[in-house]
Amino acid sequence: MNMIISCEHASASVPDPYAGLFAGTSHILKTHRGYDIGALEVGRRIEALAEEVFYGRCSRLLIDLNRSRHHPHIFSSFSRNLPISERERIFTDWYDPFRTLVLQALEQMLVRHGEVLHLSLHSFTLILDGVVRPNDIGILYDPSRHREKEFARQLAAAMRAVRAGLTIRMNYPYRGTSDGHTTALRRRFSTEGYLGIELEINQRLLEDDRGQADIGQLLYDSFNEMGIGNSLRE
Repeated sequence: MNMIISCEHASASVPDPYAGLFAGTSHILKTHRGYDIGALEVGRRIEALAEEVFYGRCSRLLIDLNRSRHHPHIFSSFSRNLPISERERIFTDWYDPFRTLVLQALEQMLVRHGEVLHLSLHSFTLILDGVVRPNDIGILYDPSRHREKEFARQLAAAMRAVRAGLTIRMNYPYRGTSDGHTTALRRRFSTEGYLGIELEINQRLLEDDRGQADIGQLLYDSFNEMGIGNSLRE
């Protein structure tokens, strides 16, 4: 099966025209609030398995590329009070290009191959609002889509075969049907052609280069074991 990777929260960057929104609080951009720590580095270690790879280029605190356009939290507390014209400019310059490129790539791949795996790559903080989330990896999918559910089961089994003792939970720490990029794309593509899987990795495993390389190798070996990407980039 051919794969596309998207990493919506890859970057903590803020375009120069909006840097003033974070004056005195720019340190927040380097926390889990600003981006998905380690997700970009993991993505780069498995991108050879994918036919197309897309990384977000701005912080989620400017605009959340994983949210639907009309989601009430697509803009953060830092950006939601911008004038409507400025928010529309952010959509035009940062949100729409990313989402359009992913959509077009999927459409083209479905024409060529008939089916495609879309891996949306994320990481999550160990503690959120005082709640500890100790699992290593979460696999998010739509339980009503049989092929996604079966793929998620197979992926979990492959990862456990590569790394015994790995703690994997399904549709945790978020529901696979919550608002997100894969959820939006399921409304456009059939269950036969499109598999949308969101992978959530605990940030305690991604604190340094060694940890990022380790998780990248785990995913590379697991997908390779499943036959994902073997025919790509020949």
